[in-house]
Amino acid sequence: MVSITKRFGKEIQSAQRTRRSVAGLLAFMWVVGCGGVFTGIPDLDTPDGRVFAQRCGGCHGTSYRGGHGVPDPRFRTMAEWQEVLPLMDGLIRERGLPPLTEPEREAIIRYLSHHAKS
Repeated sequence: MVSITKRFGKEIQSAQRTRRSVAGLLAFMWVVGCGGVFTGIPDLDTPDGRVFAQRCGGCHGTSYRGGHGVPDPRFRTMAEWQEVLPLMDGLIRERGLPPLTEPEREAIIRYLSHHAKS
């Protein structure tokens, strides 16, 4: 009986270490990948940056269903942003939000073009 307890005790300890390691790795990945959206987003105080923050922050902002903040434009290339933008237009319509005006769209594209990953 004692050997069974020792064996299962070691397995439980090993599982606990693995769980802590996985949790630590996930936390690290979150900080590196998503945590960057909390601070350091460039030029949000410019006219184009304000449009980006206002329109994109409507869904990505912390006030919307636990969102995490506007996306950092440096996380994607402009080619990737060009694939994402039509999807965001669809989500805007689905949520019943006002569609982007042409000047807003142009400002967001200028902002993303200037700050997208190279």
